[in-house]
Amino acid sequence: MFLGSIIIKYVNEAMPMNRRNLRVFVCAIACALAGRDAEAQISLGVKGGVNFSDLAIKNDELSLNTRIAPNLGVIFNYPVTPTFSIQAEPGFSSRGGKIKEETVTDLAPGVPVQVVTRSVMKLSYFELPVMAQYRPYLTEKLQAIISVGPEVRLRVAPQKLKGKSEFYLNGELAESHTQHESASDDEGVGKFDVGLAFGAGAAYPVGRFTVFAEARYHLGLYNVVSHIDTNTKAFNRGASVALGVTVPILNK
Repeated sequence: MFLGSIIIKYVNEAMPMNRRNLRVFVCAIACALAGRDAEAQISLGVKGGVNFSDLAIKNDELSLNTRIAPNLGVIFNYPVTPTFSIQAEPGFSSRGGKIKEETVTDLAPGVPVQVVTRSVMKLSYFELPVMAQYRPYLTEKLQAIISVGPEVRLRVAPQKLKGKSEFYLNGELAESHTQHESASDDEGVGKFDVGLAFGAGAAYPVGRFTVFAEARYHLGLYNVVSHIDTNTKAFNRGASVALGVTVPILNK
């Protein structure tokens, strides 16, 4: 009601009595704006989903595959207009990548040895996306969600690497080894990261709550290994999907 009160006060003080019709017209606009302000509410919510993460390495000697890992977050949604809002989403995000390598050598003539190595790199981040969201109505209740915005990440645990090597002799498993390692801050992926996120989804009201689903692509822009190797560049990249729910808590 704050915006409507300001306009009404201005009209009462600035307009002369003989311009009564104009005053009534402006008061009507003020009431409409006040009603819109009352309908727009700040919302709080939670979300959870999975990351399809990859550490994109610009080095021909190494290539990582997609790792599936969880993401969780709290949502603060601030409406600017009925179809546009700003949404902050502080939370936890697990990222990284996978490596699989196979080599075949001959132990003796006619006796091949196959070595299969599988490794998983785990990166744990506190993540803060701040998204500008356009939410046009597709039906009376169903809204589309189109999101874009920056996101910053801070690694909150040491980089972990889990590896398993398997040795096959004549096609049969002969031996296997498992190894777990944690990298220090000087040796592993850097603590800080920044990037952009782009998303699309849909939202639907259920009583006072709004349920939504969204898919995003995450474009890392910071070289997270710049402190240990000037010849290699690595970026957090990949997609994510999430389900969540929000509820209005405060009038805007």
